[in-house]
Amino acid sequence: MTVTIPVPAPLPPVTRPEGDPGMADSLAERLYTTASRFEEFGDTAASAKDGAGVWFGQAFEAYRGAASRASGEHASMAATVKRVAHGVTAYADTLRDLLRSYEQLRDRRTALHGQRDDLISDIESTLDPTPQILAALRSRATHLAARMDDWVTDRDAWLSQVQAAEDLVRRTFESATDLGDALSDLGGVSDTARDAMGKPGAPGPDSSPEQVADWWDGLTDAEREAVTAAYPSVIGSANGLPAGARDDANRVLLDGDLARLGAKEEDGTIDPAERKVLENARETEKALSSAEEYEDPLGDGKPGAQLWLYDPTAFDGDGRVAVAVGDLDTARDVAVFTPGITTDMSKVGGYTGQMYNLYESTRYNGDGSSVATMFWLGYDAPDGPIDPATATEGRAEDGGRRLADAVDGLRASRGDDPAHLTAIGHSYGSTTTSYATGEFDLAADDVVLVGSPGAGPADDAGDFSVGRDHVFVGRDSRDIVAVLGDEGWMGKGGIGLGRDPSSDDFGAVRFEAERVDREDIRNWDAAHSNYLSVDTESLYNIGLIVDGHGDEVNRAEHSYDPWWDLPRDPEIDREPTSGVPGRSQTRGME
Repeated sequence: MTVTIPVPAPLPPVTRPEGDPGMADSLAERLYTTASRFEEFGDTAASAKDGAGVWFGQAFEAYRGAASRASGEHASMAATVKRVAHGVTAYADTLRDLLRSYEQLRDRRTALHGQRDDLISDIESTLDPTPQILAALRSRATHLAARMDDWVTDRDAWLSQVQAAEDLVRRTFESATDLGDALSDLGGVSDTARDAMGKPGAPGPDSSPEQVADWWDGLTDAEREAVTAAYPSVIGSANGLPAGARDDANRVLLDGDLARLGAKEEDGTIDPAERKVLENARETEKALSSAEEYEDPLGDGKPGAQLWLYDPTAFDGDGRVAVAVGDLDTARDVAVFTPGITTDMSKVGGYTGQMYNLYESTRYNGDGSSVATMFWLGYDAPDGPIDPATATEGRAEDGGRRLADAVDGLRASRGDDPAHLTAIGHSYGSTTTSYATGEFDLAADDVVLVGSPGAGPADDAGDFSVGRDHVFVGRDSRDIVAVLGDEGWMGKGGIGLGRDPSSDDFGAVRFEAERVDREDIRNWDAAHSNYLSVDTESLYNIGLIVDGHGDEVNRAEHSYDPWWDLPRDPEIDREPTSGVPGRSQTRGME
């Protein structure tokens, strides 16, 4: 008996895209170096005006005028070459993604052809099939045809992306092929990028995060690639865009700073402000590289890292930066951690390491949901204890507004797929977080304040936008910073930044946050800086909160203020609980 089963035809071949990402990176680096040379010449030409007093007369005036023109022209040339270099850097990153997709398509094709061969073999070996065997063979053929059709669809979409990437890098070069282009404000910017940025909802002062999200959703893949390459500083900081898009743009900026300023350093022409930017870039690169190698503690591979914010020149060189461990676009549980005084971009590596601890605690102690933990330095933290800003709430108020805007951006980027989001503030960052939720309607689900010198504008946890039951406080009884806030109706303390959020009058949920090896006296070192350290009560409880299980934290008694004596902390005499061996405590500890 002849068996007739419609077997799908073989799949068309898939060809590796031309190009080498490493060579593209090398080209970009040479372009960044060229941009630095133009900058150096422009700076030298600009200094010609300082020749007054040494050289006088018409000749000097003519020279100064020519030097001023040359300075401006070389600055424009530098900007154009840098934009082209950004485009090449973006192309290198895109090409890496396309090559990974090529390998996946190739492997899928091989697997599908193997299944096709097996099907043909089974059909040919079936001499007297029953109706059940025929039905099974036809079902296999139907499902195989569907999978092969899916492969063709994916291959066609991939081919379009390959062509779009090549067209974009070509147009980027074509936009700077003559002197007029090179000296223009848009030299190195493709028409595709300009047109996309002109559409309604594009990032700008008049666009809300929701409008920016809708704008991005309405762009083609080619337009997204174009604006990322041409306007990385805009895309990298636009609230409402997916974290993956911001990460792509900020890595373009980071690579550019490393190459361009590295070339200036080699030439000996780098100035102090540029050197600070280069140091910030290198610290960020190290933090990202480390985070990308971090392994999930439950064996789910590497969660990856995202550079959600990168602005190394902000706040007179202190910088703005946010690095996430995990995927902010898909994680079910997201934490945003805001640090306190003395924090600048030089600390990004250490705080990213603390995000590993928080990630692990959430994964170990939670219900297995996906997690992303982000260190957010998006405000100008005071420089230290003697900085006058430390004793006032101005920076906290400004930071609170910025934090609320950042969280609005995260929310808008997720659309109808919201994460459970926890905002954590430490030290002065807790006051900043208090402003965000007390004054600017922070769109978080839970708020955690640790080592807090005061809750800023709020006198009661019920004043927070998240509601009283979702405000959590951790205070090590030896933490001298955490006793600075006002206590009781008499307001004892009073040298902090508002009400002590661990006090009974404030009404938040206080959780246990003592350390096994705590000191006998209050201090601002270990007691104040280890709330996210491994094997601590605070890390265990914060992990539960981030996972959405704040109702399961080990509660601590509130501090209180008897009118006849100094404020008291019941935790000061409690024996701390030791966690299990390893990097974090596990759920269920009593």
